Amino acid sequence: MNDQLTPDERAAMRSRILGGARDIKPVGAHRGAVIAGAIAAVLVVAIAGGVATTSTLSAPQIANTPSPSPTATVAPVVPTPTLTPTPTPTPTFTPTLAPAPSTPVVAFNGDCGQMLTDTDLSELLVGGPGRLYTEPGLGTNVEDSLALLGGLSCIWIGNQDSISVVVAAPSAVATDLQASMASVTCSVDRGCATGRVVGDLWVGVLVSATAGNYEAGFTQDEVSAASARLDRVISRVAAKPHASPVASFGSVHADGWVLSDCVALKGRMEGITGLSLEMQIAPGAYPTPTRPVESLLMSSAGVSTCLFREPADGSREMIEVTLMPGASAPPASALAVTGTSETSVPGADRAWVHADPSRGYLTDLVAVVGDNRLLVRRFTGSPSGTDADKIAAAVLESVR
Repeated sequence: MNDQLTPDERAAMRSRILGGARDIKPVGAHRGAVIAGAIAAVLVVAIAGGVATTSTLSAPQIANTPSPSPTATVAPVVPTPTLTPTPTPTPTFTPTLAPAPSTPVVAFNGDCGQMLTDTDLSELLVGGPGRLYTEPGLGTNVEDSLALLGGLSCIWIGNQDSISVVVAAPSAVATDLQASMASVTCSVDRGCATGRVVGDLWVGVLVSATAGNYEAGFTQDEVSAASARLDRVISRVAAKPHASPVASFGSVHADGWVLSDCVALKGRMEGITGLSLEMQIAPGAYPTPTRPVESLLMSSAGVSTCLFREPADGSREMIEVTLMPGASAPPASALAVTGTSETSVPGADRAWVHADPSRGYLTDLVAVVGDNRLLVRRFTGSPSGTDADKIAAAVLESVR
């Protein structure tokens, strides 16, 4: 991590990984959950019947002159055998079970250094190789959710710009996300992004880019220059040796483990905190091409988020709630960070809290239920307490 960044800048850089409330330039963030539908099938059975036929014999004609009595040949009567019907056995159907979830195989062994080397970054980043950004504390640990998709996300910060890359198994990337990122999209607040399938990888890339006129946006020449740079990054990533990523969808859509109503949750948050909040994520905001990581997480990994902020001028109050089905507990390395301790939350199997006053009184609370993870991120402007445990308990109660 860049130790020269201020607390606000660190929090801002986090939005490069999973949305958040602040970008490098202060703008609103948007995330929404995409809920999958169900498919129904109907089976129709037809039964066929049989047909019976009969025949009739004519009597012989009587002669007018006497004649010897003919000897009638009588055909023997052959009795029709009585057939005993054999009952048709009731067919026994063996239910077709869904295949066991595959063990995910993460691209590049989950190592950003295998994705792009310092030599690559020296050529791709303006002003030098840059630094790999890592989220301090509990963070959101998005890698645990991306791993279910065979995915990996890495961000490098240079002296003048940044590169963010996310890869995943192509089968794990929703069709609408692939379509929305097929062409280059530029945003004055986020940069330029694109994504496509190359061999056995889907590669999504976001690079920082500046429009000559902020109000007018990017010119065609500026978009073309960004497009050439994006192509170079994708080519470098795809050319690196890597195992073919394998996605596991077995646990990313746990029943009920989704934030389906941020409006209702907002009322509960206001009751707990005493704040007047506004919702920062509009429903249906994703996929967003210039936010490839969060778009992938929400469309394919079952991740759902509600983000709230107090709109009062000068207020720094923010609450972010994220559900990550299948992500399980954070890695031991995250739990070992100074300032992290185990706590208890009603409804959770286990829970941990990380508080760091040097980061502007930011508190992360992670609660685990089965294989599912809840993150509550609470940012305040004072050390007066955050009630993160009460927020977590209210969220867990709402998803039961």
